[in-house]
Amino acid sequence: MKRWYDKNKELAKQFENFKNMHPKDKYTIIQGMLDFIRNYNPEILSKFIVPLDIEKWNRRWYDNEPAFWLFFNSLKFADEKLLHEVTAYMKKEIESR
Repeated sequence: MKRWYDKNKELAKQFENFKNMHPKDKYTIIQGMLDFIRNYNPEILSKFIVPLDIEKWNRRWYDNEPAFWLFFNSLKFADEKLLHEVTAYMKKEIESR
């Protein structure tokens, strides 16, 4: 199954790097990325309400954590500029750890 972010090879690479990080580092980075998106276009995040039964959705690795779920699903609606900036931010943060 193709994932929505597979069309952007660098973003997919950073998501994979993020997936394999220590949980403590993930939470720090995800908070920064959500703040970044909130400052760029807060409407992207407001399109979502995290479902109360999110545990039932447990198909993807990021479905287990509401903040991760919100981040990944919000980016589906991001423009190319935001995706590029998020990719650069993730790369910088991941490489600094």
